[in-house]
Amino acid sequence: MTGTESPGARTLRRLRVSSGRLAHTGLLPAPRHPCLFMHMPKCGGTSLSQALYATVPIHRRVAVIDAPSTRRAAAIWHKGVDDPRRAHEDLPGGAHTFALREQLLLQHMAWGSWLIHGHLLWSQKAQEHFGDTYKYVTLLRDPVARMVSNYRMAARAGLVRGSFDAYLDGPLARNHARVYLRYLGGLAEVSDDTLDETLALALGRLQSFACVGFLDDIPGFRTAYRDQFGVDLRIGTANAAPDEPPDLSAAQRRTLTALCRHDLMLYECARDAFRAAAPLARRARPLPA
Repeated sequence: MTGTESPGARTLRRLRVSSGRLAHTGLLPAPRHPCLFMHMPKCGGTSLSQALYATVPIHRRVAVIDAPSTRRAAAIWHKGVDDPRRAHEDLPGGAHTFALREQLLLQHMAWGSWLIHGHLLWSQKAQEHFGDTYKYVTLLRDPVARMVSNYRMAARAGLVRGSFDAYLDGPLARNHARVYLRYLGGLAEVSDDTLDETLALALGRLQSFACVGFLDDIPGFRTAYRDQFGVDLRIGTANAAPDEPPDLSAAQRRTLTALCRHDLMLYECARDAFRAAAPLARRARPLPA
């Protein structure tokens, strides 16, 4: 959740999660399978995570691999300073944070946590050792809209200085444009000369997911999740940006689209394979080679 959340709102949110967990401990069905929720940044995952937490019975463990605290811990361990920007996952040093999160992921899988949630890269070690135990879930958003949202958050956090055009020319924009490539490719950064190779790898890994939802079709995702896990989700709205999106020129939109080209291809392939017309309880159609 955002740092601007009031104490009252935080208490209400936690009460809703706790009451949901109590209800699913006795009155309502519990999820049929352990779940790994791979949270793609700025794709509506904060709201979804609260809904997921609320379905896990009290006697089952919920593991939250928290983004801000893992940045701080990685910066302290590797840089000797308590400054999350020194290990932010979209900046140089982010590989340290992702490595820490992978270790925590493996620890929670080994511990048998029923729901694991975090901004996590694909872990081949997790897949090899726990892939038959956990069902993978993620939520995607149009990459161009996602990148604009990521820019707005980065600007509010002081990670972006200068004009929007200067941002588009920099390495931070490339990382923001390649979120799906990075996360599904298992790479903190994707170099320009490995884009096509990483896209092929990401497409193959996407087929391992039990549920892939889309921010513009939350009802379809709820249906797919219910078919797979046997529980219904009550998804609210969280982390909505407080400011207005930038007024983009046609040239800037073309640049955004070009930067997001590989993520757009991945997104469209995912929509085709996991579209709402084919419930995800059935096997998704194979993604194109």
